[in-house]
Amino acid sequence: MTDCNYLDLKNNVWNVGLCTGCSICATVCPMKTIYFDGDRLMASVHCKNEKDCVPCGACVSCCPRLDTYKDKHGLGTVISAMAVRATIPVSKKQSGGAITAIVYNAVKRGLIDAVVTVGQDHATLQTYSTAISDPERIVTYAGTKYVWYTPPLLALRSIIEQGTARKVAVIGTPCVIQALRKLLESDNEVLTRFKSHIALLIGVFCTEIFDYATTMAVLAERGVSPGDIRRMDIKKDIIVETYDGREETIPITERLHRPGCDACLDFAAVDADISAGSIGSDEGYTTILTRTHTGEFYLHSALENGCAQGVPLESTKLIETFAQRKYRKNAKGT
Repeated sequence: MTDCNYLDLKNNVWNVGLCTGCSICATVCPMKTIYFDGDRLMASVHCKNEKDCVPCGACVSCCPRLDTYKDKHGLGTVISAMAVRATIPVSKKQSGGAITAIVYNAVKRGLIDAVVTVGQDHATLQTYSTAISDPERIVTYAGTKYVWYTPPLLALRSIIEQGTARKVAVIGTPCVIQALRKLLESDNEVLTRFKSHIALLIGVFCTEIFDYATTMAVLAERGVSPGDIRRMDIKKDIIVETYDGREETIPITERLHRPGCDACLDFAAVDADISAGSIGSDEGYTTILTRTHTGEFYLHSALENGCAQGVPLESTKLIETFAQRKYRKNAKGT
């Protein structure tokens, strides 16, 4: 086995340092040549495309770090901007619980069959990819996961292979959404089975994702174990609230985030149908930007069915400020 640093086999331009860990390559590879060992991207030495001249190129067709990522930044296309909060009970909501309300309504009404998202073991903070088809279980997965441990998209492959879902919504960071948008727009025939199942892309605002091992070491220095943590949030720094009432403020340093985040220019998930985050709305609300008519449909379905309520956002300037800040920080290195 070798580290997978040759994904663009034809042009030999892959730089593993740019890898976000979005796992789209491992998800779509028909031979399962590409895989993850924990949080480490790996590949077997035998690729059908490269070694046997069998046409494929699935990984290259949808990798978010080839060709297009430098164009993904700013506020992006916005049809509507709202401050939204869930009206269904969401105990672990990060801000307003709006994303949970939207996908809960979609599954409850039969608009989609499952949601692919990231779960988290609260005893270890290790994340895992999961597909949820029970609307009541969706509520238990609410809340942002800031620490990356395992690939977020692998459950998408599993649920399609099992044939248990026709229409799937995916919740992910901007790099995940970029990968899925490239997949949907690709003419690569290997990707057809995925394209027909993906119904909705929900992107979360993201400055960076933190490396699991490094973050655990920093928490240990502060005397905080993963099982102590009730809630994490990102403001200027990382805010950690524990079950015993402590609050730790951890400065965001260069050593915490994953290396691939340095090449990402996209804060607002511009390729999503719906983008969401706490920036720009009052406490207790989620900022929701709809970017496509698909996004508008799913948002208004949740509002009309009483799963959420919202008001128009007065301004998007704060979101634009965060988007510009990320662009300025990372553009010089791309």
